[in-house]
Amino acid sequence: MKTWNVPAHRIADTEHSTLTFSSGEELVLADWEVTEAAPDQDGRVYASLRGWIANTEGTGTSGDRYVLPVKAGRAQLVLAELRGRVPLRDLAVHIDTHSPGAPHPNTWDHAGYLCTVSWMDRRIDGHGQPVLETEIGSARWSDPASGREWDLQAAYLRDGETYNPLGFVWRHFDRWHRGVPMLHPFYGDHRSPAHGLAGRLLTDGPWALATEAPALAAPASTGR
Repeated sequence: MKTWNVPAHRIADTEHSTLTFSSGEELVLADWEVTEAAPDQDGRVYASLRGWIANTEGTGTSGDRYVLPVKAGRAQLVLAELRGRVPLRDLAVHIDTHSPGAPHPNTWDHAGYLCTVSWMDRRIDGHGQPVLETEIGSARWSDPASGREWDLQAAYLRDGETYNPLGFVWRHFDRWHRGVPMLHPFYGDHRSPAHGLAGRLLTDGPWALATEAPALAAPASTGR
């Protein structure tokens, strides 16, 4: 990707890719790049497609999430054709967006949203050979030790915590460790994990469903 922190950053003449999702929504990413992380301890290799969102008229401010063509969070990617690469098809992905903030003066030809679409690309063993992966995209998980079945699309709190709509909850982000789902902290109604905060294993409980936890009491009226 070209250097973005300049007043005249332009994406009109860069490579564009249209991503189509099972919801029927489309996301157009410009000046895109594909990267992959080193294998995790289970041999999973996660990859990311990152680029500037071209099909939005948003303001580019951090609180302007709702004008985006596709919401952040878990999604099912149907097709993304990337010139010079094999198309991406039928992938369980996660979408994260943010605005790095434009310099001043700003003559960008776009709103300034960077988007990262990530997925589990493959799984390998210690010799680099492929391993069949069946966990990514799962909606439920049964703990073989306790027999309890967990909803991997629900929000959780540490047992005994109070639910605060402006606080943190824990959600699954399709990351696993040795066959156990990981939960990551999500702030408020955000659909992507909070950056820089570590996740926990679902077996590192006890956990309670956020919908069943006591809610934070509303502040008392001042009578004004």
